[in-house]
Amino acid sequence: MDLNAELEKAVNAFMTYEDYLDSMITKDDLLFLEDKDMCRDLLSMEYHSNKRIIRREAFEETKAQKAAKIKEYKIREQRICGDEITTSCKLMQELAKREKDNLNGCLATIIFIRDVNEKGEEVSAYIDFTHRLRTEDWILYFTGEKKIVPLETDLSFYNWTKGNSHHTSSTNFEVTPDTDTLKLFFVCKNDGYAIDVNPKIPIDELLFRLDLTDTNYEQAVIFDHVMDRPIP
Repeated sequence: MDLNAELEKAVNAFMTYEDYLDSMITKDDLLFLEDKDMCRDLLSMEYHSNKRIIRREAFEETKAQKAAKIKEYKIREQRICGDEITTSCKLMQELAKREKDNLNGCLATIIFIRDVNEKGEEVSAYIDFTHRLRTEDWILYFTGEKKIVPLETDLSFYNWTKGNSHHTSSTNFEVTPDTDTLKLFFVCKNDGYAIDVNPKIPIDELLFRLDLTDTNYEQAVIFDHVMDRPIP
């Protein structure tokens, strides 16, 4: 993964730079140094680690840019982009119905998309709809001028052509692997509900699954988690 992708992944997964550094501190580090602040300092100076460390300045600058974008889109929340939908794509029509509830925190939607990218590679991703709504201009999607592209920074990304995979937690979901079953769960950070995307698993009153046809994508599925309490 290149440095920009690592930076994007870290900013999405961690609230602060200290949280990012803490994720790389081991029990042995704490046992040997006996001081978490010292562990952080050594990591930030790229000592005591064989990993590439993101600089504080880059992390905080990117975090501030994302916060500004989120603030901008929150200001625009009163004008729901889905009201301007013109595309006949069933996926976009369904997402337009869910836009307002995702923005106000009543619903947490994950989109699964499998499609062919501009390089001709088959790719797929599980996408945090709320996160994408707050960081992109969805008018272009709802009018059909632009397609949703699976990204390495989405919750789970897989390139079927190259065999590459990436998993990235977002502000709304923690990506949690189950080592026993070799499955991924998307745990809602707001209420702790774990979404299992296995189609053979029965769903309950807090989760709805919608498999779509007549879309502009090879495959599209929507998972709706009804929130116990609104996302702040």
